[in-house]
Amino acid sequence: MLSRVADSLYWMARNIERTESNARILDVHLTQMVETSSEDLLDGKHWQIMFEACSTKDELDKLQNNEDAQDEDYIHYLAFHTDNLNSIYSCVRVARENARQSRDHLPNELFEVWNDLYLFTIQAEQEIFSIHHLRTFLHKVKLTCLTAQGIIESGMSRSVAYRMLKIGKWLERAEKTARILNVVCEQTRETQLLYKGDDYYAWLSALRMLNGYEAYLKVNRPKMDPKTILTFLITDESFPRSIHYNINHVRSAIDLLENAKIAHYSSELYYALENLKNEFDEMSIQELNSDDMLAFLNTFQNKCNEIGQIFSKTYYLIEPVGTQRQTQLSEFTQQPMKEKASSMKYRIEHTNIFDYDSWVDQSMNSIRLKPRTDECQRLLSYRTDITPVALTKEHVDIWGNSVESFFIADHHKHLEVKATSVVSIQKSPWIHRIDYSPEMHAIFHSELFSNHYLAYLSNTAYTYLSPEQMEQVDKDLGQMANPVQYAIDVMGYLFNRFTYDGSSTNVSTKAVESFDLKKGVCQDIAHVMLGILRNKHIPARYVSGYLYVGENSALVGDAASHAWVEVMVPGIGWVGLDPTNNVEALENHIRVGVGRDYGDVSPVQGVYRGGNHKLDVKVSVSLIDQ
Repeated sequence: MLSRVADSLYWMARNIERTESNARILDVHLTQMVETSSEDLLDGKHWQIMFEACSTKDELDKLQNNEDAQDEDYIHYLAFHTDNLNSIYSCVRVARENARQSRDHLPNELFEVWNDLYLFTIQAEQEIFSIHHLRTFLHKVKLTCLTAQGIIESGMSRSVAYRMLKIGKWLERAEKTARILNVVCEQTRETQLLYKGDDYYAWLSALRMLNGYEAYLKVNRPKMDPKTILTFLITDESFPRSIHYNINHVRSAIDLLENAKIAHYSSELYYALENLKNEFDEMSIQELNSDDMLAFLNTFQNKCNEIGQIFSKTYYLIEPVGTQRQTQLSEFTQQPMKEKASSMKYRIEHTNIFDYDSWVDQSMNSIRLKPRTDECQRLLSYRTDITPVALTKEHVDIWGNSVESFFIADHHKHLEVKATSVVSIQKSPWIHRIDYSPEMHAIFHSELFSNHYLAYLSNTAYTYLSPEQMEQVDKDLGQMANPVQYAIDVMGYLFNRFTYDGSSTNVSTKAVESFDLKKGVCQDIAHVMLGILRNKHIPARYVSGYLYVGENSALVGDAASHAWVEVMVPGIGWVGLDPTNNVEALENHIRVGVGRDYGDVSPVQGVYRGGNHKLDVKVSVSLIDQ
């Protein structure tokens, strides 16, 4: 599985779990406000527990500095505020975006029920505040989260995608449980963790916030004894929200991913899990006093968080930037959900007009104009209009491109092929974040890797460069040490070397020619880059598609189809590089076809019986939504 797909699945699962947890915590708080009549029990600490469990203390301080702030404002901030990256609305939104990006790996019902919740959340935020409406909203959120978990359990095969979802859920649960226990212990420190009247609501709330009240009463006396509750929520191996339960399941899932073998890249993760397991085995909560318990929970919470960070690093997942996990609870900042790059939606119209000198009595054509659907790009709608009217037959070629073929038997002197598409793209920058690890080096130099991508390692007539030309490249760039950085350097080298000139070359110009010309269009620059990379045994492929330029943009190449290069990075997948513009191919680049060179992805190919023709190509790319 590509790391970017695993990344989306992992963060989708974590945000679904965080959505349910925060909704349950807010619901418990509303219930406690109704049940509690003593002002001593609601002296302001209830908001501190809420915000430190669901948000941050700094955000609570900002609200409390506003003298006009009401309970309604606190609740709205936790439930709907867009500035709060951990609000229920924010978690629902990000989970939906990650689900949309990885939709091909999920049951359709999962995206549908979560999309319904997203729309319901938008509507709920616009309603006039009332406790009744808020409870209806929280009930809908919790029910949808449980439904989503049920769809995952009943509708997904136990594949890598399933494991990534479950690991994300279990890590989120372990961190949330540790966080809630830490908060409650901090707030009840004065009572030295011994049961007293004013402790009842804090520990009862802890059980309810973790959905463990009923399970706790089935195995313990109905007494809110802090140490008994902590033992149940930390070390119980059968309760699904205890820390021990979740860490054990994370370890088992990683064993399945790794076939129970410890590799160089996974040794740090296994060590952290084993270290935490040993602490479980040696721990006796009943022997700890209140100060020791608080210190233990601080350390324990940080170790749970650390395992999540190590897991992300091990499997090349993106950790949110700017979150420092402190050892002291008062300084601890809750990790925000994984945020993606902007999502862009485009409408593309591509028209090819053939005017013939004489009558054509029949023609056979193939077109590659249908944008691809993958983990970063989704085709929302597509249609072709052909004049004279012809029926098309679609198939997928050896490179995975969609090809439509049609035959026209009628006499004609004019042929028009118009393709209209609507595409949504959501991409995050990758290439500059990649650390070329020893594992990548081993894969890159393995025989299996070379054999698998042999088609993209061999130069073609379009991409061939002479030995003298490669010597010039080596003189200018030096020898390759890191293939990832080398690909970036080649992109910048060609950007600075070539002048973009649409009149200097044509569709049949080869890389060996355009290299010496030092000018050409995107097709020529892409072919030269492919020739250089393949000479260095870096798998690289030609990409044909479209480029959205927009206003006040320095990008070039949107007059017709655009072309760029994709490089295979071990463990990450295909990463797009646009040497024409010296940028990574992100949300402005709309992918249609991939292949060894232009010959594999030509938008229109065919044969006809008749005279010469003139071709007019019109391409329009417009932004629908951002």
